[in-house]
Amino acid sequence: MTGFCRHDHLSARGWRPGRTGRSPGGEEPGSFPYEKFRTSCHTGPYFLRIQIFIRLCAERYVMTGKSRYGLLLGLILILCVFFAGCSSQNTSTTTTPVPTTQAGPKYTAGDIVTNNASSAIWLIVSYDSSSDLYTRALVVKNSDGTWGKVTGTTDNFPRKDMETLYPVLLTQVSASSVPINTPTVPTTVVTTLSGSGPLLTSISPTSGVTGTSATITITGSNFQTGATVRLIQPGLLPVTATGVSVSSTQITGTFNLGSMNAGTANVQVINPDGRSASLSSAFTIGAALPVITGISPTSSYLGNSLTLTINGQNLNDIASVVLVSPDGSLQVPCSGVSSGATTATCTLAIPSSATPEVYNVQVMNSDGMLGLLNSSFTVNNATS
Repeated sequence: MTGFCRHDHLSARGWRPGRTGRSPGGEEPGSFPYEKFRTSCHTGPYFLRIQIFIRLCAERYVMTGKSRYGLLLGLILILCVFFAGCSSQNTSTTTTPVPTTQAGPKYTAGDIVTNNASSAIWLIVSYDSSSDLYTRALVVKNSDGTWGKVTGTTDNFPRKDMETLYPVLLTQVSASSVPINTPTVPTTVVTTLSGSGPLLTSISPTSGVTGTSATITITGSNFQTGATVRLIQPGLLPVTATGVSVSSTQITGTFNLGSMNAGTANVQVINPDGRSASLSSAFTIGAALPVITGISPTSSYLGNSLTLTINGQNLNDIASVVLVSPDGSLQVPCSGVSSGATTATCTLAIPSSATPEVYNVQVMNSDGMLGLLNSSFTVNNATS
């Protein structure tokens, strides 16, 4: 289009700058319409140049009434509309999709993480992106500031759950350099030292629930102020009591059972002079003990069969219900046990040969843990 605006094209339409010095419409070369057209032709886009030319022609020639230029203007306008339509039809817009990316893992191998509500501390051993799982190992901090694995085993845990449950990053170590701690577990059942060594006779309570805290009272003798109390399980680091209160015959302390396995543990007392004593397998860790708060009915007679309802707590998994005589010599079983969190029911058939007296009601869950309600059910003689 640049050539269209050149002087020789305008000359072909009757203008000779060298002769008349005017454009076909009569403008001087330096006049406003001509200079505006000449400047726009050399600077604007293709169709903009044509549009400017048409407008200038219209301004000049239509107003002067020259019909031949009006006809020429109409033809040029038709061509411009045709070319502009073709150009717009060939224009297309390509939308490039924006790729989405999934957030990567928060932790890397060697990170040691925990949370604010548990004593469990985990070492991130590795991360597998194909399964979106962390491989982790339970660790503890040693007295010298180093870290050690509690056991030689690891497990796989979903990335999202791990980052939600254990959001606190404690430190970063070399995962391969963390060793396995192997504490020595005392095998002595009861150790009585000469002189003023401690002596343990009993503890209360004798069990606790996995993942919780338990306050234990130890009864004995020769306890010294500043004594240390520990729970010990094979293969695990000892758990030391906090908030310890000591008299010469009694010690009370609280244990965090979060890092301990279900099962039994030794109870150990160490006096400041280094003398110690233990009770082997004295404390049991497991599911919550079943608790009986009431029964219905509370009595029946020899030879009768009835439905016994037991109310209480932690009754979800009751395996057996029995009536136990005060001396333990006679037990009357209850059949067809059905249990929930707070209620258990069974069918009690009292044999005619049973002894009329007041019985204890005993329940036992699938873990072998017992619940007892003393002197709660009366068996009477058969009515005539």
